[in-house]
Amino acid sequence: MDGRAVRWKRHNDDRRKRIVDAAIGLIEVEGASISLQSIGEAAGLSRSVVYRHFADRRELDLAIQADILAGLWARLLPAMELTGSMRQIIARTVGAYVNWALEHPLLHKVADVDTAPNGSGPLQQGLDRIAVRIRELILTAFELAQVEVSEVDKKAIDPLIYGLIGMVFGAVRRWVHLDERIPDAKHLTDVVTECILAMIDTRTVAYGLTVDHDQPLEELFG
Repeated sequence: MDGRAVRWKRHNDDRRKRIVDAAIGLIEVEGASISLQSIGEAAGLSRSVVYRHFADRRELDLAIQADILAGLWARLLPAMELTGSMRQIIARTVGAYVNWALEHPLLHKVADVDTAPNGSGPLQQGLDRIAVRIRELILTAFELAQVEVSEVDKKAIDPLIYGLIGMVFGAVRRWVHLDERIPDAKHLTDVVTECILAMIDTRTVAYGLTVDHDQPLEELFG
């Protein structure tokens, strides 16, 4: 790619970002029902220029959702680092999500729907990343405890993880759109954390394990 092509690509990328940023700014205030005309005006561009950078409204909507979710994943993934106790990691992750949703309720509504017809949109891609990290943690914990897990149970981890993630997303989805957000964010985080720990206990007890939720993983894995 020569210098002119590089500059042209950079120009187009900047325009796309400008359009997406403008759309997200409008959604924060007005919700998802915004027109291309209003997006163009907010970006300081004509409607025809908006169409020049996106094939259709669906492509623009996917770009908007991907950018919103990038902001959410940027909050969630660092919170999932394996530092502290199991309770601290779960509470930290759930709290990051709950507080992001509280700060951006209208963005959450857009982020929470998979806009790709085949279920492979930005939301599903992000959920897959989270599921992989949780699965690695669970299998590592069983390995370190020298517990032999059957192939059937290993395969069962996948749907169970997605069910767990769906439970958290569903609880926050309902809570963030209530007229009164009761319980408050801290209380909701605590309740969801305890529910997740109870689900973990159910599986570990089946293997004869007792997990100390407050033991630092550095000690457990050390």
